[in-house]
Amino acid sequence: MVSRRAVLGTGVAGLGLLAAGGVGLVGTGVVPGESQLRRALGACDVYAPDPEAQPGDVIGGEFRSAHRRAAVRYRIAYPPGFAVGSSLPVCLVLHGHGGDERVLGPEIALPGYLADVVADGVPAFALAAVDGGPRYWHPRADGDDPLGMLTDEFLPLLAGRGLQTGAGRRIGLLGYSMGGYGALLFAELNAARVAACAVGGPAIWRSYADARRESASAFDSAADWSRYDVLAHGAALAGVPVRVDYGTHDPNAAVMPAVKAAMPEARVRESPGCHDATFWRAKAPGALTFIGRAFAQVPLSG
Repeated sequence: MVSRRAVLGTGVAGLGLLAAGGVGLVGTGVVPGESQLRRALGACDVYAPDPEAQPGDVIGGEFRSAHRRAAVRYRIAYPPGFAVGSSLPVCLVLHGHGGDERVLGPEIALPGYLADVVADGVPAFALAAVDGGPRYWHPRADGDDPLGMLTDEFLPLLAGRGLQTGAGRRIGLLGYSMGGYGALLFAELNAARVAACAVGGPAIWRSYADARRESASAFDSAADWSRYDVLAHGAALAGVPVRVDYGTHDPNAAVMPAVKAAMPEARVRESPGCHDATFWRAKAPGALTFIGRAFAQVPLSG
């Protein structure tokens, strides 16, 4: 990580070089370690106030997943005033690469922002996250199937806890980076079950070659890519409220015009910021409000 102090420590001449030419080079992706330079130069500085309200109960658990062939952990966050076991609509929160169920933790502070938006009048709902593993949210050739785990195991588990994820109920989806891709994929494959989908900086590529170059473990083959390419199947989201937020300096920003073209009804919005938790914190109240209001407007499915 390149600190601002290190940048300043290069001296007046070095700082002048960065100011005169560095920003331009970083903007084109020419400079190695461009994300560190963007952060050092303040390109990732966005205003993300801390939540004001105290969060409600956050509980955790574990279950044995046949689809993932492993024991997986999960978390459920309730809004203040609602006890564990309350009957509430649910928004699944899908983590990014290297993450897990702790996406419902202090980094993005979603339980606190949920408390804020509910206090402001947004209809109450719960958040639920589960460990989907280190790879992309779709079935893999080796048998690991985090998507099947969501539909066949995690949603029934939540229903067993009294939450509204059973037959005839619609869920919300919120995802970041790899989880943003996963949320869009789930919504495309299960549109009738989705009240709304909000994603931050979704990690999406325009071709299998791009995906292989950027993340070799994301897809097993060209056929796998084609089967789960969310751009190719964006028409399936017709009628589903979709919100996409991304930062001006997000490395996936160049793909967003293709997202707009593939999902013409989606609200795709660029704001200052990067591909990081600070940006996602800044957008969390808006994303949660978007999902909560959708729950109040969408009738039961089936």
